[in-house]
Amino acid sequence: MRSQRGFTLLELIVVIGIFGVFATMAYGGLNTVLSARAKIEDNLSRTEEYDRAYIRLRTDFQNAAPRGVRDSTGQEQPPFGFDSFAQRIEFTRGGWQNLLSLPRSTLERVSYGLEESEYVDKARGARFQDKRLVRRSWNVLDRAAQTKPSEVTLLDRIQEAEWRFYDANGQKSEAWPSANGNAGVPNAQQPPPTAIELTLKTRDWGKLRLLFRVGAEGASKMAELSKAAPPPPPGKGPGGTTSGTTAGTSGGTTGGTAGGTNSPGGLDATE
Repeated sequence: MRSQRGFTLLELIVVIGIFGVFATMAYGGLNTVLSARAKIEDNLSRTEEYDRAYIRLRTDFQNAAPRGVRDSTGQEQPPFGFDSFAQRIEFTRGGWQNLLSLPRSTLERVSYGLEESEYVDKARGARFQDKRLVRRSWNVLDRAAQTKPSEVTLLDRIQEAEWRFYDANGQKSEAWPSANGNAGVPNAQQPPPTAIELTLKTRDWGKLRLLFRVGAEGASKMAELSKAAPPPPPGKGPGGTTSGTTAGTSGGTTGGTAGGTNSPGGLDATE
């Protein structure tokens, strides 16, 4: 009778060790793929947040309306105002959809500002004190003391934010009403800027610079100034097409107008 022979202990240890090595390699590769997928999904979600915030800002600014309001204390406020201390802008915008046919205006009072917030980095298990960009809106233009705004957070993980304003002449200012012009005009009747520049320092995307045209007439302001400017000297070509600077000042063609470096018309190209 032939005797039966099984595996020795050494052979079993070698086989288990080989399986352990393969299992570790497979888990490492799978974990890398899953981590990369989670990171890509997080980046895509974050990109959508930036895109939604940009579209909301652009839509509000492009629908800015020249309608002043009264605040909760009864004081007259201009159509567009900027609080330099709180770094908050407030303005009236039109085109507010009324799908339910409610008894309200199509004008809306909107405010943008920064609020303190906390960001938790789950990957590193750390907490950061950042800021968030908040949009506030009121259902009525002339507010009472008990009127409360609706609040929406557009973007978080913001470290710093700066506002810059361009007047009809293309002059940049850190305050509005601008000190460059409109002298003698009452504060409640100050016109809105022609363009707005918003610079954000974010934790994940670094420094971002956004440019927006204000109001439906923002694009035509420089065209009106160009028509009022004197024609170019003879021999320079029709419409000031010899250079971007000439075109920006004399305003011959549409392409020349966009070439002006100090005009809000040039800023619209970034939208």
